[in-house]
Amino acid sequence: MAHTLYLVSTPIGNMEDITMRALRILREVPLVLAEDTRHTRLLLDRFGIAARCESYHDFNKERVGERYLEFLEREGDVALVSDAGTPAISDPGFNLARDAIARGIPVVPVPGASALLAALVGSGLPTDAFFFGGFLPKKSAARLRLFASLAGRRETQVFYVSPHQMEKVAGELERALPGARTVVARELTKKFEEFLRGTPEEIARHFASHPPRGEFVLLLNARDAESGEVPAGADDGEGDGEP
Repeated sequence: MAHTLYLVSTPIGNMEDITMRALRILREVPLVLAEDTRHTRLLLDRFGIAARCESYHDFNKERVGERYLEFLEREGDVALVSDAGTPAISDPGFNLARDAIARGIPVVPVPGASALLAALVGSGLPTDAFFFGGFLPKKSAARLRLFASLAGRRETQVFYVSPHQMEKVAGELERALPGARTVVARELTKKFEEFLRGTPEEIARHFASHPPRGEFVLLLNARDAESGEVPAGADDGEGDGEP
């Protein structure tokens, strides 16, 4: 019988965000797969976990994937972690999870920290419907086309942005969606965590005088910020919130 591939969420900054279940699984499995074993070893050492740790990342996934699928089939359980947060979200772990499922290997998520969800719930933008687009395109023209396609969309849009793109992205948003409600979440759960809220123009002006540093999540809602519309399914004050 095949063993289990655990997708183990790890902290995105604050080490206190590791779960008791995640720690137990990391202690019990015979093998932990990590994007950067040096980074993950810091986490394991912090909690006194002497696990065998090997690399699984974008640059070796095709070469080593079969080896780890065979390990799961013949030898033991595996815990897959990313450098931070939930593995398989904009992360090469998706490939191993997909291939394991195709081979009949059980895949079990171990929920925990996620930059995507932390940014969304802290943004103040509607959460009843949202779209996660992963990392923004690398080229400016592609980003401008993407932003233009979002005009009038009801759901909140969420993207990951690399620091070197952030200032350009803010200017592109100002051109393509000047009325969008915009939030930039920076360094989530870390000492310098920050939420910047405003129009694209205000966000662009901020980064013109504050060079972007750290990890960023961009959130926007293309509906007119002054429309006063309440998204479908949102609390209208009559109910008790979640059932």
